[in-house]
Amino acid sequence: MPALSGLLLGLAFAPTNLFFLAFVGLVPLFIYLDKPLSRRRIIRAGLICPWVLYGFTLSWLAGMVAFSWLSVPGYICIIWLYVFSFFVFILPVVMLKKYLALPFWATAPFAWVACEGLRGYGDMAFPWSNLGCALTGFPFLIQFADIVGVFGVSFWLVLLNALLFEAIAARRDPVRLRRHAIAWVVIFGFVNLYNGVRWFRGIAPAGYQEVAVIQPNIPQKIKWDDRYARQILDHIFTMNAAATTDFTNLVVWPETAIPYYIDESKEFRLTQMGTLPPGNTYVLTGLLTSSQDRQGQVHYFNAAELFNSRGQSLAVYKKMYLVPVAEKYPFRSIFGFTRAFFPIHDISYGAMDAGTELTVFHLPGASFSAMICYESVYPQVSRRLRLAGSNFLVNITNDAWFGHSFAPSQHASFLVLRAIENREAMVRCGNTGISGFVDPLGRWQQKTKIFTETIVSQKVPITDNLSFYTRFGDLIVYVSYTALGGFFLLALRKKMRTGGTR
Repeated sequence: MPALSGLLLGLAFAPTNLFFLAFVGLVPLFIYLDKPLSRRRIIRAGLICPWVLYGFTLSWLAGMVAFSWLSVPGYICIIWLYVFSFFVFILPVVMLKKYLALPFWATAPFAWVACEGLRGYGDMAFPWSNLGCALTGFPFLIQFADIVGVFGVSFWLVLLNALLFEAIAARRDPVRLRRHAIAWVVIFGFVNLYNGVRWFRGIAPAGYQEVAVIQPNIPQKIKWDDRYARQILDHIFTMNAAATTDFTNLVVWPETAIPYYIDESKEFRLTQMGTLPPGNTYVLTGLLTSSQDRQGQVHYFNAAELFNSRGQSLAVYKKMYLVPVAEKYPFRSIFGFTRAFFPIHDISYGAMDAGTELTVFHLPGASFSAMICYESVYPQVSRRLRLAGSNFLVNITNDAWFGHSFAPSQHASFLVLRAIENREAMVRCGNTGISGFVDPLGRWQQKTKIFTETIVSQKVPITDNLSFYTRFGDLIVYVSYTALGGFFLLALRKKMRTGGTR
């Protein structure tokens, strides 16, 4: 039963997108947990379900072994972290049922959200597979994320799963069956009533910006080979010229499009790398920068930089949320001495430094911000950038590492939720795809295929109204922490009273 739950939930995510399984996937696990409890049963449930679920959805991590052998131990470590965190869900659900006789529907949604929330903290934070993301293939169902965010969507799905289980468990009791069935229909219907209102009302933009995206499809095996650097740059500048028209406000290049490290101590113009077409079109590109501190230590940053039509730098954003191991070395103060043993290109694994400042880029008539690669996983990043003044968001990435695995589809799907949460259009530019445009309702307007060379352009809607979620954030996470804390205090109080009576 735990394995079946893991498989059903895994199939709900991209690229299979069998989203309806997210509404039933936890039922087998609840059936398993509803039996007389033992330590062995709890351990089995806590180990098997997440191993199947996250082992399946994150299998692309192990598939990166062609680039580094570290991908396999990294995959195993990440899965074990997910497994350990899953007990934050399992233990409260079973213990509160035992000591307080609380049904699954009363505890499981809070425990699940607490489990997902905790995965976003610490040096090994990797909140990739939040359950709410399973519905991104059908954005109508998640319009209410502009109030509760992705964690609220997860809460809703777990609550519906628990009510469905209760209805099945009460199939021989017509009164209980009817009560739980009505509760399921009311909760599902009420949320979708709101979804329908938001969907059909639409979002009225304050204006539009013509944005073009280039997808150069540079193979990862030559991307950082000095013998191909000039050829890569010529190719990108040629595509940039083809993407630029008299009406284009912005052309977006992918993450690390420039195959050199840019020294921050020297003035850099984009025209040093190639020729820009005449006109007033801005260029946003991903690049790596380096700087030296007063102690002589060199720092590396994954960055996005905006240039005007003359190649002058206007502003730069340095990635703040780094990928564990690949960019950010976990527990660097303890294990930092081992970094030199794992070279990648011209630097070592985990040698990147995180940026510290939010950046809002300004165009005539609009402002936007950039999220670099993995930052699109974090709802707080897009929210903070929206609060800082962005009218639309750009996500630049290089998913060439992932090949034809699940990762490109999953990675792109996160933007559906980011768009709905903040009611803000998303522009995605990937070296090898997926590139395209997502409107404030979470609908893909254009979406490229992976490992193709292409240029796409779109009038991107400009919005400036802040959603409830943007204003107040992930309240549901803190409500879940508080609810679990309250439940445990009640359980402790009951146990103390029982002990006193004895």
